[in-house]
Amino acid sequence: MAGDTLLRPHVSPRTPPSGRADRISRLGCVAAAFVLLWMAAAQPAVAAPGYWTIIGHQFGPVASMDAAQAEALTGRRLFLDNETIAFESASCAIVPTLTDHDAATYFADNFRVTPQSLGHKAPKVFVIETGCDIPGLSSLLLLDDGRMCFSRDGVFFFLSEELE
Repeated sequence: MAGDTLLRPHVSPRTPPSGRADRISRLGCVAAAFVLLWMAAAQPAVAAPGYWTIIGHQFGPVASMDAAQAEALTGRRLFLDNETIAFESASCAIVPTLTDHDAATYFADNFRVTPQSLGHKAPKVFVIETGCDIPGLSSLLLLDDGRMCFSRDGVFFFLSEELE
């Protein structure tokens, strides 16, 4: 149904490996490093380098992209390091910096959604400001479940890091 798209994100569920609940994911370590850098007022922040894959999407309240266009981006790869973002045939030089925001205020003011609607339950959200001019990639949001996301044309795209 068209009206309940916001409530049913197109994201594969992620479950922790059984018996390994004490294991911290690589993204968790990177997020912890971002927090430590921020707390020490160190800038710029270093983003988790490597390839990230779009694993799903969710429509915001106002989207200029249709379902077929959003679905066509699923599975596409993004390359990210501390100097470059490359997506599809475009790339740009970046100097990533980390900012933290009250999650409820940030999502309401910028996207008119609640953090919970995107699966984010933490009171803060960490945002990597890249300054990149590729549509949607000027800011990358670190969600508390280990995913990263960006918003493009009113659609949230969820990224998962490709681990070697």
